Amino acid sequence: MSSQITMPVRAGNRGLQFAADRLCLSVGCFPAISRDTQLPTANSQPLSANCKPPTANRSGFVLWEMLLALGIFCMGAIALTSALQQAVDTVILIHDESEVRQDLESILAEATVNKLQPGKTAIFMGDHRIQYQREVASLPAKNSRGQPVANLWQVTVRASWSARNRVRTSEAQEVLFQP
Repeated sequence: MSSQITMPVRAGNRGLQFAADRLCLSVGCFPAISRDTQLPTANSQPLSANCKPPTANRSGFVLWEMLLALGIFCMGAIALTSALQQAVDTVILIHDESEVRQDLESILAEATVNKLQPGKTAIFMGDHRIQYQREVASLPAKNSRGQPVANLWQVTVRASWSARNRVRTSEAQEVLFQP
């Protein structure tokens, strides 16, 4: 079924008539209009581009609604990504601190077994991300009679590592007596 607009053609609007015929034939939006049918006038409501009256119910979304929804979704995705990154950084920091605490305890326990000598010693453990340093110093202490106590040592173990673009440090200290 083809649609065609027929209207009286005056000499000045032949190009307009041809354009209207081509538009409606390609879109197929007008029923056949005969000379008896009245064409839209200035007082009547104009037809929209999709050939539906403006009072028709809308279905679907407008472009700006879709862009707004996409913007809200993107902001939520960025916030979620940021929160996940902070959670991962926190888990890594807690893991590193737990590892450091265990290593400090291990180094101090090892110091109770070995013969101590004063000085600083670098200790390498694990994957070498964390640097450990053990410092042993003799303590000049006296007993209750005022006599100096020999072989009393203060052992200090320091750990340093980089996390979240900051240098972190931890320290453990113990006083040992080795007869």
